[in-house]
Amino acid sequence: MSDSTVVIRLGEQPITAWRNGGGSTRQIAIDPAGADLATGFRWRVSCAQVASDGPFSVLPGVDRSLWLLRGNGMRLVVDGRDVVIDRPWQRFDFAGEATVAARLVDGPCEDLNLMTAREKVAAEARLETLRAHETLGVPVSEQRLVVVLAGRADACGAVLDPGDALRLDGGGDLMVRTIAEPCRLLVARFTGRLAAPAG
Repeated sequence: MSDSTVVIRLGEQPITAWRNGGGSTRQIAIDPAGADLATGFRWRVSCAQVASDGPFSVLPGVDRSLWLLRGNGMRLVVDGRDVVIDRPWQRFDFAGEATVAARLVDGPCEDLNLMTAREKVAAEARLETLRAHETLGVPVSEQRLVVVLAGRADACGAVLDPGDALRLDGGGDLMVRTIAEPCRLLVARFTGRLAAPAG
């Protein structure tokens, strides 16, 4: 894979309404380019505005991670198990095959979503909090994505505001430096899984 760096500005990220009318999703990045939920993807990172109670989409073969960004959160029933997500930056991992019903705790909320096609790609993702003028090096991986959730940062010479992202495909250096205030980031690394041998 050849090296490529792409800055994805907040205003360039497409927003689509849910078919059930319960919210909307802002797609931050998807691989491969032009993929969607219907045609399939290797990985996808998005931000959802959840406006009302309702079920999650069922996505067989997909591993999902969710972080609460804003609002009072949700009470989930996941294959009959109760899960409460009500703390800022709280993470919940689950399988796309699961039957998930969500009920808002107190008003709309916003969450960050990472999805990976289980048989195609492995992901390592975490939220990072950096102090003002602190620098973070992101280890080399096949593909990397940094999303600024709060504060401002410089990545590969590009200034990223809240909601902006930087994607790096290939093995180049990826250093992220906060500019003048603490910063909260999603840092995700993606590596393709080897196909099983035929026969």
